[in-house]
Amino acid sequence: ILAFIILDDLTQYLWHRLSHENSFMWKLHRPHHVVEEMGVLVTYRNAVLYYAFMPGIWFSALLIYVGMTEVYLYYLPVKMTIILLAHSEIRWDRFLYKYKILHPLAWIVERTISTPCTHYAHHGLTSKDGVSNPNGNYGNLLFFWDILFGTAKITRKYPTKFGAWNKMKEPWYVQLLFPIIRSKDSRSELSSVKTDMDFDPSKDYKDYDS
Repeated sequence: ILAFIILDDLTQYLWHRLSHENSFMWKLHRPHHVVEEMGVLVTYRNAVLYYAFMPGIWFSALLIYVGMTEVYLYYLPVKMTIILLAHSEIRWDRFLYKYKILHPLAWIVERTISTPCTHYAHHGLTSKDGVSNPNGNYGNLLFFWDILFGTAKITRKYPTKFGAWNKMKEPWYVQLLFPIIRSKDSRSELSSVKTDMDFDPSKDYKDYDS
């Protein structure tokens, strides 16, 4: 289990973080963030190459190859459940915040795994709202990585606006197959691997006040 947590979940945290700090990687991850509402269908909404390059997938395959299939069969359902619930419209963590007696448990849970509250913050439009953390809260299964590496933001509140800078609508096949298929609109950051419109994901949403 520890091998999967380190080689799969830790590398996925680093991969996810890279996709918010590198403009090319951002374009592969962009489909996941341009949606304006949360839901389980958002979970795996990324370009094909985002997954093709993802190191955690390759490391998991390697661990299975060397004989850890049984461990993976226990690990995967737990991981999938937490990830899907973190994106879900069902804000299951609210009851932890509602009752004071559960606050100590909430403190542990929200610092250990990804919850709707912490992951919604990652999908929030801008940190200007005091709740969102679009350039942090990268944890996939474990939120602990964000605590460890200083990218965590915990407010116990949910953003009211979701999305990302440059919401220009693109056909599904452009979002899914970029850079093999590119946008025909020169104003789009998906029109080329590098454009004058490239978003710097390390900066906050630019047009929030407009």
